[in-house]
Amino acid sequence: MATARLMETWAHGRDVADSLGAYREPTARMKGVAHIGVRARNFAYAVHGRTPPAEEFRVELKAPDGSTWVWGPDDAAQTVTGPAEDFCLLVTQRAHRDIWP
Repeated sequence: MATARLMETWAHGRDVADSLGAYREPTARMKGVAHIGVRARNFAYAVHGRTPPAEEFRVELKAPDGSTWVWGPDDAAQTVTGPAEDFCLLVTQRAHRDIWP
């Protein structure tokens, strides 16, 4: 339950900043949000009455410091890549998936 609150706190903090027109510098603290987003993939399918793909998947995110955060095996058939901040906004439903090319 604590990890879900962490994600909510990050998302609502972003809501407040956006409402005030303030800029929040992305930091490594959002790695926890990204981790929860990766781990919740199967749950997201279930919530929508769908069966998640059986094959492994890999997520590669560009961290604010320029490093790469990675989950999943190198040879995964499905891969998600992009900026960590965009991924966190997506998994907290603060942005639509169409923001990614």
